[in-house]
Amino acid sequence: MNPEELLDTTFNCECGRRHNVPIKRIVYSEDALERLPAVLSSLVNDRCIVLTADRRTWDIAGRSAEGILERAGWSTEHIIVPDTDRGGPVCNEKTHDWLSDKLPPAAIALAVGSGVINDLTKWAAFDRDVPYAVFATAATMNGYTAANVAPTLKGVKSLIRARPPLAVFAIPSVIVGAPFELTASGLGDTIAKPVSTADWIFNHIFFDEYFCRYCSEMINTLEPYYFDHPEDIRDRRPAAIEALFKALVYSGIAMTLVGTSAPASGGEHLLSHTLDMMTSVDGVAHDLHGRQVGLGTLFSSAIYDRIFQTKDIANYAPPSDIDTTFWGSLTESIREQYEQKQPMLHILREKLADGQAWQAFVEAGRDQVRSPDQIKHCLKTAGAAHTFEGIGCSRERLRDAILHMHEIRKRPTVVDLAWILGILPAAADDIIDQWLTV
Repeated sequence: MNPEELLDTTFNCECGRRHNVPIKRIVYSEDALERLPAVLSSLVNDRCIVLTADRRTWDIAGRSAEGILERAGWSTEHIIVPDTDRGGPVCNEKTHDWLSDKLPPAAIALAVGSGVINDLTKWAAFDRDVPYAVFATAATMNGYTAANVAPTLKGVKSLIRARPPLAVFAIPSVIVGAPFELTASGLGDTIAKPVSTADWIFNHIFFDEYFCRYCSEMINTLEPYYFDHPEDIRDRRPAAIEALFKALVYSGIAMTLVGTSAPASGGEHLLSHTLDMMTSVDGVAHDLHGRQVGLGTLFSSAIYDRIFQTKDIANYAPPSDIDTTFWGSLTESIREQYEQKQPMLHILREKLADGQAWQAFVEAGRDQVRSPDQIKHCLKTAGAAHTFEGIGCSRERLRDAILHMHEIRKRPTVVDLAWILGILPAAADDIIDQWLTV
């Protein structure tokens, strides 16, 4: 079934579950602004709306959206989320509380922007039991259609459940013309899918985590547009950018159907989250989420490559605790996550010992994962970040993130497997030098 045919449907899936898609419309069209009033009127009864944006996205589309809605008889208010002293707005509890306090009564909220604005609006609207829609301004991340919000809570990158938007709007020329680093960020987030799916399979085989093949394959037909022709992303060819945008949207739908981030986020995302969290400890700036995820994908692919070459299965005890000196003020929050993972790592070691689960995982994983050569070629040819210097990060800082990224989440990933097999920490320097340096 084409993902576009899923909108506003409920269907029985081959995975055994009955999936519901609450997203009703995706409008990717040059006249998306003009269609706003009619589409929104079909979704809610009252013509009362609050728009949220930052100062850049307000100029790009927010002001025009408000004007069109007012001329169509809508009552509008808008909120401009302020920048921080480190740049744009951030999605954390402080900004969420600020936005929630300012959010007026409305029939629907409209987020005008990309990652942070979308997440903040989704979160605040959910808390107020108000539906929301999003007017996307860049193909920068896969959260537009996801029910999840990815805030920083007490300094720790987290995941909380909310509601997906009723509709997504985007103007192709705006998406194509967005700052290229945002598009490159979207590419980094999207090419994570082969390795994140392998991590999902890993959790399915070793821990009986629910797995839906349909959701895991939702963007497969779109991948050739950007994976096989990354130069088209670099050259901003509309067909390639549209495919990238739709892949991000469909990845979000997959997460909504499954109810977790598993279809689009695995160990590769932990590198980005760890770099973000290191910023909250020492104040050193980090790069865009998807640009960091691109490096994480390259790293995870290199780890998988070494795993698939493993002939004699080692079975080392994973570290018993986190590095408290490294994490400082975040220690207790991170330790809570890592302690919840310990029983699962014990199960992993037991299943590795009998060999059957290992063989099933290797066979399934080999069919799924793209090689580090392919990942590197895609990122480099597209003009996306593919080295630690490309994300403004020192080698030492990247190495620190790699050696601590397994500590921040309770869900096991290929990174934990690499520690148990003895691949990490020993291979960290070789992988950095071979794949993340030039």
